[in-house]
Amino acid sequence: MKFSQRLLRFMIGVVIGCSLVYIMFPNYDWLGWLPGKQIRQSIKEKKWTLTETAACEAKYFAVEENGWREVLSDGSINFEKSNVQQKDKVYYLEDDLVAVTIELLDSTANILHIERKGMENQSPCKK
Repeated sequence: MKFSQRLLRFMIGVVIGCSLVYIMFPNYDWLGWLPGKQIRQSIKEKKWTLTETAACEAKYFAVEENGWREVLSDGSINFEKSNVQQKDKVYYLEDDLVAVTIELLDSTANILHIERKGMENQSPCKK
């Protein structure tokens, strides 16, 4: 039997095996091990507290509670702007309109800053 025939049969077996596994476990989260999903899951499980600065910024930028809550649950994490080298990790989450800076502690998640993307940050809130 030639190598090409063996390779073809092997690939057919792999495709059949992967298809069976996918059919047997349709609700499995196949990408749940990625860092972004792990961090978002950790954020969802913790109690959120809004700092005074973040509350002031939310009023200044006219960001409603639904807006920043949606970013925390479904937004993408910008690891370049995040600071994960210290003990209390600070993550920068964003979507198309709103960006949120959040600090993860043991049992709580402190929302440090809320800003509307595309607007210059001239807020009177202290940083």
